[in-house]
Amino acid sequence: MSPSGNRLLSALLFFSIVSVPFGACAGEKQGATAATAQDMDRFSYTSKDRRDPFEPVYLLKAARRTSVGTTRKEGYELDELKFVGMMKSGSVTFALMEDMQGKGLLFKKGDFLNRNLWVFDALEDKVILAYKLRGDIRKISLDIPRK
Repeated sequence: MSPSGNRLLSALLFFSIVSVPFGACAGEKQGATAATAQDMDRFSYTSKDRRDPFEPVYLLKAARRTSVGTTRKEGYELDELKFVGMMKSGSVTFALMEDMQGKGLLFKKGDFLNRNLWVFDALEDKVILAYKLRGDIRKISLDIPRK
């Protein structure tokens, strides 16, 4: 075969390979757009109970935190906790307490149990809790339970 015949054969082979996928894709694309148009007629969207996509998320979170009517429990009441013992780690002493579900909690000096009750001092043999009542601070002393 001559060099020009080789070039002709190569060109035909190239165009047959290149044109088949483009033709096949064009045929598939027309069928796909027809199916998509039918699907779009049946599709409906409502934005009821959805957030505005253009409103920043952090503003929504701030609005939820300050919303009125939501009373979320903060902390623990004293009757919900059981004083188990004391633990010392370095220079910090922790009061070991257990909630009603049996979950262990650690409180150190200055930690709040709820909005009004905090650990005033954690000593080696007892924990002193404090709360504010009518302007003055009152204290409760809890000793380590003995068996």
